[in-house]
Amino acid sequence: MSSHRASLWTDWLPLLDNPNGAVYRACHKSTFSVLPEDYNCKVELAVTSDLKTIVCYHPSLEIPYEHTKPIPRPDPVNNKEETLDQVLKSRLNEKELKNSSGPTIEELSKMFYTTKHRWYPVGQRRRGANMRDRA
Repeated sequence: MSSHRASLWTDWLPLLDNPNGAVYRACHKSTFSVLPEDYNCKVELAVTSDLKTIVCYHPSLEIPYEHTKPIPRPDPVNNKEETLDQVLKSRLNEKELKNSSGPTIEELSKMFYTTKHRWYPVGQRRRGANMRDRA
């Protein structure tokens, strides 16, 4: 067991010693957090009375309006920013779209774990114009 895991286990030992109550409250910030230390994160951990479940409570934080930025929108008159259509057109040329025939039946069979027969069209019997109805 690594020292990191050992320190985490010793942090949980006081929680496991208290047999009173259904859920033990733990004011312990996770050591596995990728958030910076100065991040305003209200995380609370708890263990159920049967010691089989660890509960983590992390409510969403209220972000003040002053700390937000507006979403950039393209100017319809000048259109200096790239639009979605321009991005798609630059990535997909019409020649590439016309020339690509798509995946082969063998590739489709391998992708979807089916037989080759699944990808061939099945003809339906057509009723002839001079066939009589069953009465």
